Order: sequence, then structure tokens, then C-alpha cells
Amino acid sequence: MPEVTIEIPYKFRCRPYQDAAWTALDSGYKRLVCVWHRGCGKDLMFLNALIVKMIQEPGVYLHCFPNYSQGKRAIWDSIHATDDGDSLGYLDHFPAPLIMSKNSSEMMIKLRARDGQTSIYCVMGLDGKNAQRARGMNPRFVILSEYAFMDPESWYTLEPRITQNNGTAVFLSTPNGQNHFYQLYNYAKDNPKEYFTSFLTIEDTKTVDEKHIENLKREGVPEDFIQQEYYCSFTRGAEGSYYGKQIQKVREEGRLCVLSINSALPCYTAWDIGIGDSTAIWIFQALESGKYNFVHYYENHGESLEHYCRYLDNWKMKHDIMWGIHFAPHDMEQNEFIAGHSRVDAARRLGFNMQVLPAIKVDEGINMVRSLLPFCNFDQIHCARGVKCLDFYRKKFNDMLKVYYDEPCHDQWSHGADAMRYAAMGIKLVGTSTNLMTKEKLDQLKSQTGPKRPMVRPPHMNQPFQR
Repeated sequence: MPEVTIEIPYKFRCRPYQDAAWTALDSGYKRLVCVWHRGCGKDLMFLNALIVKMIQEPGVYLHCFPNYSQGKRAIWDSIHATDDGDSLGYLDHFPAPLIMSKNSSEMMIKLRARDGQTSIYCVMGLDGKNAQRARGMNPRFVILSEYAFMDPESWYTLEPRITQNNGTAVFLSTPNGQNHFYQLYNYAKDNPKEYFTSFLTIEDTKTVDEKHIENLKREGVPEDFIQQEYYCSFTRGAEGSYYGKQIQKVREEGRLCVLSINSALPCYTAWDIGIGDSTAIWIFQALESGKYNFVHYYENHGESLEHYCRYLDNWKMKHDIMWGIHFAPHDMEQNEFIAGHSRVDAARRLGFNMQVLPAIKVDEGINMVRSLLPFCNFDQIHCARGVKCLDFYRKKFNDMLKVYYDEPCHDQWSHGADAMRYAAMGIKLVGTSTNLMTKEKLDQLKSQTGPKRPMVRPPHMNQPFQR
């Protein structure tokens, strides 16, 4: 049987703006971070680069998305228009004579590589436990597509194996606020010897007509979405985010900064308490100016109530402060944190009198947070995780219908956002009090310990949130 000559890349040629990334990969870069706009062919280009590597260097090659359905839709079942006006499936770029097998249920292709060896290509969603499964496949090359919308722990799980194999990782995405992808991109820019970076908007590629953008606006597509997807804006709030714009305003106005703790003022806490889930706590001070300094954020999971109380006791001693009110959600009275006792009773025995908040609709609490945020400062070091929780707290998304539900997504960011909601509720509720904070009461509070300490309300909590 005569030998068949196959030209690779197969049925593909780079567009001019893609040449630099292809050359970087070909020249030996092991880490590539590409912030490329929607519709510029990022997955198609890197898929073809991956196929070339598969033939040259046998191994396991993974093309990963935030979830299974995205990978199936974007690659396995996808068809794209060629520059010649034809239609071609993404998988048609695998040279047919080299395909040994194709498994649609596993979205896996075995390809004949050099010297009769075998390479494996697999499309995966990294939701659930699939990151561990991917790591177990011992990959030497991974494309992390839509990385800004992916749980970063997926990469943390894969990274040791990729590094051990002297492998390659490609991070592709449009922005999703200033999250882990934003941090990675900035780090990569500062380390050009180790990372190749590329930032392309429609103004760079000229692949999307301005008339199309104008039509999108007339159709009612949000400006945030357009800026994010076509102009690669990191400064716009993540689409569907409840507080993205307000947190961006915090950054722009310099309210994410280094804060000092005033030991003459009480520190208040707001809790979101989980059973078998994360517990989040904000610590804040109410200033005479009507502003609120959020000076610390703590989150953990799988720990007892005693752990969190002990943490706060140590924090109190370290900073020589007094406690004000400890705000807690309404279900703290109903559920059990320690067998046989309500969590309110358990906290009281540990020296913390909790102010249990009434149950209100979630959207009402969200609006309270939106009204509160313009008056908040955050410590940039000790509240970094909490601010991320607020930034990426978002609505549930229906991946099939491409619409957001009018309810929050319960994920790693929701605990800190829920605790902030209880802070806003608590401030709003006690704001009706005229119980003023005097120097004598401060001194009295400092001298008291245990569950009998009074709950003290500062005078500026009387002020409404609205400007």
C-alpha cells in the first residue's frame, strides 16, 4: 500500500493575528495566556496546533471546558465556516488516515503518532470530579478554554502532572471580571520568559464589523456583555454579577486599600453559617463619618462553631478590640450546630451573643448590599477573598437557554456574599435605634466578658444607605 502524504496542519491556516501565538507554541513556550475576543477562532487555532503536537510528540492531550456540555457543543459537535466559505467540522481537522478510533460517548480520539506510537485527544468538562480524572490521564498538553469561567482549582489539580511531564498549558478566555484569569494574565505579562501572552479585541483583529456591534446594542444586548466579549474588558462586572459594578467602583475610588483598626470603636461581625459547608465571617467597624470599614474576612469549612469562636477570640486579643453585635442568619435558631443544642445557645456558651436576623427575601437583602457598598471601605489584604466573593456572586445560568435565572448561584463565592447580606441587614435593622455610643459605654464594654456583654449600636447606624 503506497504511503499517503498528509499536510499538517490539516485543512487549516492561521489568520495573521494568530501567527504570534502559533510561533510561540512552536518555539517551545510551555505556558500561553490568550485574552482573545469572541469569534476570533481561538479554540480552532489551538486545536490545530494541538493536533500537530499530537503527531510529533505522543501523549495525552486534553481540551477542557468549564463543563461537559460546553465542550461537546464547542468542539465535538461544532461546525465552523472556513475562510473559503465552506463548512467544516472541528473534528475534520484530524487527518482521517491517522485516526485509529473515535469514541463519541467519551469524546476521545486515538491518533497515530510518529514511529507508530499513539496519542490520545479528549474533550472534557472540568466540573465535579473531572479535574482529578483528567490528572489521572497523565496529560502532557492541556487547553483550558473559557478559563475565566472555570473553577481555578481545576488547573491547580492538573498543574503538578503537567509540570512533571514538562508539558504545555494554554489558557484561553474572554474576561469575566478581575478574577483568577485576570490575575494570571497580569502575572504572565510580568514574566515574559516563562509565559507568552496575547490580548486581542475586535479592534485588533478586524473580524467583527462595527455594524454588528451596533445591531447587538439595538437588540438589547447589555453593554457590559459587549465590552467583555468583544473588547475584552476586565473592568466591567462579570455578566450576571450582582455586585460587579459596585466592586469595580470600590477599586476605582481607592476604597480597596490598607485599613487600620480603631481600638476605640467596636468591631461587628456578620456570619453565614454552614453545616457541612463553608462558614464565612465579615468583621467591620462603623465610623462616625457614616462609612464602614470592613477590616477582615474569614472563611473555612468542615469546622465546628467552637473553631470560629476561638478564631475570633484570638483576633480580638491580637488587635485589642471590643465586640459590638454579632449578626447571624435566621436559621441559626432552628438548625443544630452541636448535637442537642441550637447554634445560638452553643455560641452563647462560647461567649458570643448572636443577634439573629429575621428571614427576608434574598432579593431584598441583595438590594440592601447594593445600597451599602458605596459607603464601604475594604482592607485589600485581609478582605481579598471576601471582595472576590462579592465580585463574582452571580445569578444562576441556564446553559441550554442562554439565560440567567433571577436567583443566586450557590458556589464557592456565595458564602462571603451571603455573610455581607447579613451585615447589610443588621446595619439596616439596628439603624433605627437611638442608643448612642458614649465613652462610658465603650469603657464599660471593654471591661465586660462572656455572654452578658451588651449589644451596642453606634449613632451613625441611624443614617440611611441612600445617597
